[in-house]
Amino acid sequence: MMIITSLLLLAIGFTLVFTLWKRMAHALQMLQQCHYMNDRFTTWIAGHRLVAFPLPLSVLVVIYWGLMVLTSLSTGISEVALTWGALIISLLGVGMIKISSGVSKESKKPLKITARVWRIIATGVVVMLLFSGLGLALLESHIELVGVQVIGWLLIFNLFAYFLMLVANWLNKPMENSIRLGFINDARRIIKNSQSLDVVGVTGSYGKTSTKHALNAILSEQFNTLMTPESYNTPMGITITIRNYLKPIHSKFIAEMGAYKVGEINELCNIAYPKYGILTSVGPQHLETFKTIDHVKQTKFELIEFLPADGIGFINIDDENIRDYYENKFKGVCTVYTYGINQKADYRAKDIVVSEKGTTFNVVFRDGSVHEFQTKLLGLHNIYNTVASIALGNELGIPVEKMKIAVRKMKPVTHRLELRRNGNFTIIDDAFNSNPVGSKMALEVLGQMSGKRIVLTPGMVDLGSAQYELNKAFGTYMKDTCDYVILVGKKQTEPIQEGLAEVGFPKENITVAENLTEAFKVMYEVVEPGAFVLIENDLPELFAE
Repeated sequence: MMIITSLLLLAIGFTLVFTLWKRMAHALQMLQQCHYMNDRFTTWIAGHRLVAFPLPLSVLVVIYWGLMVLTSLSTGISEVALTWGALIISLLGVGMIKISSGVSKESKKPLKITARVWRIIATGVVVMLLFSGLGLALLESHIELVGVQVIGWLLIFNLFAYFLMLVANWLNKPMENSIRLGFINDARRIIKNSQSLDVVGVTGSYGKTSTKHALNAILSEQFNTLMTPESYNTPMGITITIRNYLKPIHSKFIAEMGAYKVGEINELCNIAYPKYGILTSVGPQHLETFKTIDHVKQTKFELIEFLPADGIGFINIDDENIRDYYENKFKGVCTVYTYGINQKADYRAKDIVVSEKGTTFNVVFRDGSVHEFQTKLLGLHNIYNTVASIALGNELGIPVEKMKIAVRKMKPVTHRLELRRNGNFTIIDDAFNSNPVGSKMALEVLGQMSGKRIVLTPGMVDLGSAQYELNKAFGTYMKDTCDYVILVGKKQTEPIQEGLAEVGFPKENITVAENLTEAFKVMYEVVEPGAFVLIENDLPELFAE
């Protein structure tokens, strides 16, 4: 009997270690998406309490340790009864972890195992060993119950896995700051020693990544060019790119620059030291951290204001927030050229013709010359991004014919108005987008297509206090641009539903799905040959639980 009990305890112990690792990994994934910022991670935990602290598991942990305390007080509960009671409770605990935590589901943005992640794990393990060691010491009079207590501690650590990673990240902060500073100083040294290197900074509330790719395509026609990969737009992302990928052969380095609060773009500039800068847009992104649109304006313009006197900044003059700051508050010393479509600009696109095959447009250069460009890309925002890149390419002396070739060869960035055939219908994949301007432009692209037009969306997030009204407006834009609407998430899409109702969109052409799987099922039911399906917005996992 003792052998069976021991084997059961061992099996449950290994299972709880596995579930603990899964919960820690998910916690680290969310912490990573929060850029290791404890305040943002705490906000995420508060909004996902049943994931971080599953209620059934909490109840079982209380019962389990209640029995342990009663036994330690010698209340007459037999050790055999306690052991089997503990086994039953721990088995239930394993089941509750699986059911309520959601740690087994596929991740849209998986955890990147880095040295920092391992350091957080190591600190977390040390904290667990300290607490469990203290517990074992307190129960030394019941040494035969060590296995039962270990199970109890594993249940506790499973329950507090997310909080444990929060604490470990906080404990590591002084060490991480020291490591971070060392890496940053090394990156600065590399940039300063690269005498023939020109750095181009690209920032904006939206459009950064697409502009970066367009710019890389154009500059690569004449220069050895490096750009920051994926979303490496943070201090450590840029630092890693410089230290690991920048080589003496590179003459142009394109650094995408993101920010969540005032001063962060300036911090990035003090790592990369850009000579050229492109400001794509200023809008209500990350208002939960920026608080006001004025703070967003100030932060994004930090790039242009940082540029040296012999540098050149390029700003989207059609953007009213950019125009307002430039005309009234700009304090930079560099030359600034404007680009746009609607406003008078140094570089302006006109005569834009959109088809299923792409876009044709003319660009008026600042010397008055006009040049025709063709691209496979869709959407006005891609025109803006391309014109900005053409403007810089021209100032760097790249021949127009070379730039025409580059623009013609450009491919859409993954999940950014990416056109894909799917059997007898076409998907317009704009899932990465989550901003009001881009979402409206994507609907306009859909509206230009022939055949049945379907939009599938969960709506936009991370827009602060303006989120409800912006999603409502998003709903109103759908009236003249699509024939059928599939919404993902009843609560999340309430403002979109309100906007649709306000403009009289037919109720029979609206479906509210509970999840993405159900949404795609509906899509295949309503789609027709020759139809176009716009997949707009994709809730980041930070918000998707």
